[in-house]
Amino acid sequence: MQRKNVSNILLYLVLTAVFLAPRLAKIDSFVTLDEPHWLSMGANFYYALGQREFEKTVYEYQPAVTTMTIIAFAMFLYFPEYRGLGQGYLDYEKGLLDPFMAEYGKDPLMLLIYSRIIQIFVLLVLFLVLFYLLRKFLPQWAAVFALAFAMFDPFYLSQHRLMNHEGMVSLFVMISLMAFGVYLFKDAKLFFLLLSGAAAGFAQLSKSSAIAMLAAVGVMLLWQIVQERGSGWGKGFLNALKTLVIWFTVLVVTYFVFWPGMWVAPGKMLYEVYGNAFSYAFQGARLTVTEELDVSQFSLNTRLADIWEIIKILLYRTTPLTWLGALLSFALPFTRDPETAPRNRLFFTLLLTNAVAFILLIGIAQGRNSPHYILSSYISLNLLAGLGWFHAIQWLVNRLPSFRQTGQVAILSLVIFAQAGSALTNFPYYFTYRNPLLYAAGWFNEFPHFPYCEGLERAAQYLADLPDADTATVFSYYGRGCVSYYYPGPTISYRPYYSDGEHTEDLLNNLRASEYLIVYYANQGQLAHHQNFINAMSKAEPFHVIWLNGYEYVRIYKVDDLGPEIYEALANLK
Repeated sequence: MQRKNVSNILLYLVLTAVFLAPRLAKIDSFVTLDEPHWLSMGANFYYALGQREFEKTVYEYQPAVTTMTIIAFAMFLYFPEYRGLGQGYLDYEKGLLDPFMAEYGKDPLMLLIYSRIIQIFVLLVLFLVLFYLLRKFLPQWAAVFALAFAMFDPFYLSQHRLMNHEGMVSLFVMISLMAFGVYLFKDAKLFFLLLSGAAAGFAQLSKSSAIAMLAAVGVMLLWQIVQERGSGWGKGFLNALKTLVIWFTVLVVTYFVFWPGMWVAPGKMLYEVYGNAFSYAFQGARLTVTEELDVSQFSLNTRLADIWEIIKILLYRTTPLTWLGALLSFALPFTRDPETAPRNRLFFTLLLTNAVAFILLIGIAQGRNSPHYILSSYISLNLLAGLGWFHAIQWLVNRLPSFRQTGQVAILSLVIFAQAGSALTNFPYYFTYRNPLLYAAGWFNEFPHFPYCEGLERAAQYLADLPDADTATVFSYYGRGCVSYYYPGPTISYRPYYSDGEHTEDLLNNLRASEYLIVYYANQGQLAHHQNFINAMSKAEPFHVIWLNGYEYVRIYKVDDLGPEIYEALANLK
């Protein structure tokens, strides 16, 4: 075997280890809000495949086919008989999957662990494919550095450990764009165009918001037309159109082939996904709420304040190293080297366009705009920052003879270790990272922004160590999964509407049926909807308090210790 091949194999092995280590470590240590929901949807997807009822393999405004396929495969490995037990489709909103699995001696936490591990290995394959494509454009070590820098972004890294669509969407989008760029500007082999179209198809099968990538695709096609203007604008336009048609055809074929629901009921699938997506974007709610698509009600949310809020969250979740690297990257379009200048301009334009496109899409659309919805913006900006760092340090090496190659390696290594350290100091969650500069400036200081249930498993584990854990009932906000997967006794979920003053009887009945009450102060404490409840409970002394990163996250109350004044205050919530 040639030395070069051995070096390549070793490099891929090292990248594999670097990718897997922070993602697999303590993968069972916490559960986030949406994951139990996706386990239920994946279980229904698996059941539909087992019954050959392919028209049931649809979710709503996002296909989530990749996510549900992974969970279905995990179910096949862990609980294969589920598809033939005749239980039908369990309502995910009622949390029926967990007790059903318990009846058969199965642990939903194990199903989640199986699913997370499978997803991480899927992401590993995508990561290595992306590296292969980056090497087509960049020098090997520039590709290694930029990709490693991006993969250690704390918030981006955190999403790879969660059972959701965002990590796959971001990598499918990036693979599609890079393969498209390779085809247009580096190596016009049909393989790269087919790879780009297929990756775009899988991105759409994961989440409909991946459509934002069309902005970057359009920019590259325009770039190609301009480059070919010497042969005539018409010819350049026709070549671009031909490329787009092939690309889009592969996308559609991928979408059809890998979604069983499209085989039997394509109209229903497309209406459910894109009907709900348009309803959510333009009417602010899904079709189950709006009941129909009413074009007269369509309106885009063009408030700059909403877009700025998303940008603020992105700034708060990214590191100062990403900020500085992104600023350094603005020098890339002005590179004078005729060999690297076109590549640097293309990368800068492509990555910046993709980052901005996802921010604008989520900022303009109505409905929820959680931070992970723009994960493609995170990877784009971090790749851009990585290239900015690499080229800035290379510039120093070329102009300062005393600045040796070893100095370049040392500084680049220091940057990577610092970026990785920003994530690892927030282990095992990673997404609790906060930019120290903005934190010092007072951004989001009162409460953690967008808590995902982190800390609730610590409360569950604390109560699990008490003598009465097997029989004592816990009444908890976000009780399903976040608490119940780690607590051996009965769990009752605190519904958000219990705080509205119109369901006090349900609230009090569940409280009286419980031995412990868990208040997720990180979330409930910052939501106006729960303020009356929080104020009522503030009159009682918590049995135990969970702190995380300097924030008060969880308050645990012993129900027997609550005095009559607490019940009276809760009975009068408004």
